[in-house]
Amino acid sequence: MDITLEATTSGLATGIAQLDGLIASDGTLLIEAAHDDGTVTLRDLRLAYDAARINASGSGVIAEQSGQLVFDADLSDLALIDARLSGPAEARGMIARDADGALTATGLAAQLMGATLDATGTVQPDPEAFAATGNVAAKVADLSRFAALAGQPLRGSLDLTAEGETSDSGNALSLSTTLEGRDLATGIAQLDQIIAGRLSLSAQAGRTPERIEIRNISLETPQISLTAAGDGAGGPVSIDARLANLGLFAPEFSGPLSANGTVTLQGPEARRVSLDLDATGPGGTTAAVSGNVIDHGARLDLSASGALPLALANSFIQPNAINGTARYDLRVSGAPALASVSGTVTTQGTRVALPETGLAIDDLSGTANLGQSRVQTDFTARMRDGGQVTVTGPVSLTPGFNGDLSVGLAGLVLTDQLIYTTTANGDVTLNGPLTGGARIGGAITLEETNIRIPSGLGPASVSLPDLQHVNEPAAARASRQRAGLIKIEESGGSSRPFALDLSISAPNRIFVRGRGLDAELGGRLRIRGTTAAVAPDGFFELVRGRFDILGKRLTLTEGRVTMQGSLDPYLRFVAETEVEDTVLQVIIDGLASAPEVTFASNPDLPQEEVVSRLIFGRGLDNISPFQAAQMASAVATLTGSGQNDVVGRLRGAVGLADLDVTQTEEGDTQVSAGAYISDNIYTEVTADSAGKQRINLNLDVSNSVTVKGGASNDGDTGVGIFFERDY
Repeated sequence: MDITLEATTSGLATGIAQLDGLIASDGTLLIEAAHDDGTVTLRDLRLAYDAARINASGSGVIAEQSGQLVFDADLSDLALIDARLSGPAEARGMIARDADGALTATGLAAQLMGATLDATGTVQPDPEAFAATGNVAAKVADLSRFAALAGQPLRGSLDLTAEGETSDSGNALSLSTTLEGRDLATGIAQLDQIIAGRLSLSAQAGRTPERIEIRNISLETPQISLTAAGDGAGGPVSIDARLANLGLFAPEFSGPLSANGTVTLQGPEARRVSLDLDATGPGGTTAAVSGNVIDHGARLDLSASGALPLALANSFIQPNAINGTARYDLRVSGAPALASVSGTVTTQGTRVALPETGLAIDDLSGTANLGQSRVQTDFTARMRDGGQVTVTGPVSLTPGFNGDLSVGLAGLVLTDQLIYTTTANGDVTLNGPLTGGARIGGAITLEETNIRIPSGLGPASVSLPDLQHVNEPAAARASRQRAGLIKIEESGGSSRPFALDLSISAPNRIFVRGRGLDAELGGRLRIRGTTAAVAPDGFFELVRGRFDILGKRLTLTEGRVTMQGSLDPYLRFVAETEVEDTVLQVIIDGLASAPEVTFASNPDLPQEEVVSRLIFGRGLDNISPFQAAQMASAVATLTGSGQNDVVGRLRGAVGLADLDVTQTEEGDTQVSAGAYISDNIYTEVTADSAGKQRINLNLDVSNSVTVKGGASNDGDTGVGIFFERDY
């Protein structure tokens, strides 16, 4: 039989989206074939469409024993098959079958998306005599074109070659491969740091019915080198690996990390891998690992010992920081989980900084014993500001991490270096899930406690409402979060708050000082609620105290310090004195960081009148203008308001940089006035009521060098050169 078929098609559709996009346009089909004595010969096959073209020809291609087929094809746009692909593609080659039934592919080649693929191979499909051999070479000029297909932001270029063959009726396989990569990236940050630059990989391996054989593996990049060599008979494989710089992952530990030892693959599927490895690295890092990995990691039977720099954890616990070494001797037996770990972890002299709490640990020492799905802790922390904290008790290693911890406080100094300083003793318990929902209870006794009222009332920083940060770097935003300037965004799965039941006792020696106030208080607090909503019950009341203002001493008649859910106490103090049958009061009320000062009297008088009688012992109508200015400045200073600063308003009115009215040691009135006469020259003139006058001159030569000189009408003169540097 001899047949020639020619056809034209239009609007074909099969319901297969990938195919329909290729054959929907008008096209032609040509088939020339013959059948002779059981052999079918395809002389010509042509399909021509706008989007696709296929040509094929052969002889005896469907014969029982032999034949060959030559083909070539091209597509106008791969996006018609898959939207993640783009651009044209083409393929060609020859497939032949010999008298023994073996299939041979030669000249197989494909080009698509800037990549080329060439391959040859032979397959004997007979199950009783199965055999295969082949090689493949691929070049990818731009991996980014395959990023959508891989679902990763790929970059770089690579060249790949691979050769393989089977033996023993297909029961044995031998494979060798090489790969050269340039500027590779996968979107996985940690991996990309290792493979950046030039990558070179070569490997020879095989498999038999009894084992997997590693003959050699070699991997080289600017950051990592790895060599593995085996005897090809299932014996141990020697491993030698080196990371050029551990600082890529832990900036505190720049330097190389190296590991060597042996790995033994057991069984045809390597379901048991025996390890015997040693590693060393910067910062005293050491590790010795031995044992077995079973069922591809489903079970572990490993022992590990060595030393680990704790600063490796700093990137995960920011803004907190830890610096020290943990020594470990551990065993993992069972599934890869914390519950399968047993052994000990010890540390000595570790330092910890906890900036959000204002605490720092100079010496953290102790032991953690792991076993039976829990860890028994026994640690002592000596604090930088004084005192120590001990933590003992078990913590479960199963999810939830239930704990039953006892925390002992001995002479613990708590301070923010600005508002408060106290010394605490006591015992605190922590019971329940440490990931959220545990209960904090216990009793704490405070020794001498000092609460300082800042010299400058009101907030110390400038507030800029509705300030927007455009293109703010992540590091800058993290700094503002740690400084408390913005709230840290919490995910919907945040942990539950901890319940509180703490008793704080301080019968006396709570001193509140500053702004003329000197008071001693005592009392007791009961703190309930949760860490998210603290509910204090109790306060500290006045034991004794006084209040000094401009040389006048008042007796405190009322005093109370209340904690309202933060370490910034709420104050209320009332000081009284009697002048000419009028009871005068100074009231300090508000948070210790920003209290408000008011003046009251009985009978009721304006604040200015109260201050006048308090300072000068007489009313406003009986004081001098200078005394009135003094009184206004005193009110402004105590209340934290500049609205009544008479001297300040006068200074601004005459355009001076500084204006001050004071008294000399001899009691004379002294006036000082200063002004800039140019951008870098400042002059100040001082005169007193006794006739003494002085002029000072400052010349800023640079940001660091200043020339200063002065002269007075009594013959006192001088000049000097000053160097200063700010750090």
